[in-house]
Amino acid sequence: MLHREPSSSGFVTPVYTSGNLGAAAKVLAAGGIVVFPTETVYGIGASALLEHAVAKIFEAKGRPQDNPLILHIHSTALLSEAVASVPRSAELLFEAFSPGPLTIVLPKAERVSPLVTAGLPTVGIRIPSHPVAREFLEMCNVPVAAPSANISGQPSPTSLEMALSGLDGKVDCAVDGGFCQHGIESTIVRCSDGEVVLLRPGAITVEMIARCLGEELPGVRVRAPDAEGGAVVMPAQPEAPGMSYRHYQPRAEVFVTERIDGARTRKRFHGRRFGVMAMNRPPVGVGPATPVYVMNSAEEYAHLLYRKLVWFDGQGCEVIVAELPPPQGVGLAVRDRLRRAAGGQEL
Repeated sequence: MLHREPSSSGFVTPVYTSGNLGAAAKVLAAGGIVVFPTETVYGIGASALLEHAVAKIFEAKGRPQDNPLILHIHSTALLSEAVASVPRSAELLFEAFSPGPLTIVLPKAERVSPLVTAGLPTVGIRIPSHPVAREFLEMCNVPVAAPSANISGQPSPTSLEMALSGLDGKVDCAVDGGFCQHGIESTIVRCSDGEVVLLRPGAITVEMIARCLGEELPGVRVRAPDAEGGAVVMPAQPEAPGMSYRHYQPRAEVFVTERIDGARTRKRFHGRRFGVMAMNRPPVGVGPATPVYVMNSAEEYAHLLYRKLVWFDGQGCEVIVAELPPPQGVGLAVRDRLRRAAGGQEL
């Protein structure tokens, strides 16, 4: 990559806005990698048809190559470019939730590189709803392979500034689309003729999926292996992003708990600067100098989670204690992300 001086945006990486998305699409078509916004988190994209471009994503992120990528398309018209078959359950889910924060894992088309799928016979497909992402993807008019735009293992970015804090100078250009709506990655499901399996929870919940399929396909089973948001599952070969390794980690150590006990927390981390993310009410007994942020709902928790993990780093915290939301709806997704950020550490 060529050496560049910082632009007026303060970044070395060229930054485009919605008014000049064509320039970003040309960069991608030429084999470049592009940071772009979605309604979930910012992604780092490359043409899925150019294997050398996809390889740049892994290099920029420091991402292990056994971790598959999601393909982003602007409409179902491009499905045939990426997948070999679409069962009726997937058709119904695309109709109900796309464009939107849902990724569906399907048998891959022959032309999809094994680098995208980590050698698996399946590939995840998503149609983002962010208007800038949709226009950009329509201009690209190819499946775009894109994981989150962060250094592998760190919190996913929900703003351009967060994305380029780790990737500035490592990508060919970036698109600014403001803050992301949902704040956590898409729900991922694997669809077959008789079963839909939740691989990663997100804003599209298990309950929503079951309701969608229940009337027309009552015989299809909707399965959520970790329905209570319990222990982190780390398969030997992940079927989808976010299923393996420690993920979403700030510099501070993260510990999770069902309910914060202020006195016990102060005793446990005596001599270390800690911060607290609480649910619904300020914690009692953590000390007046302790950085605290209170989430008023699971939806707010999801929207702000990664920004606040980075914020606690900025407050000089060595430890973040996070109170888990209830394991229903999007709370299940927040629990998943926090447990992976904590690497299983609980209070």
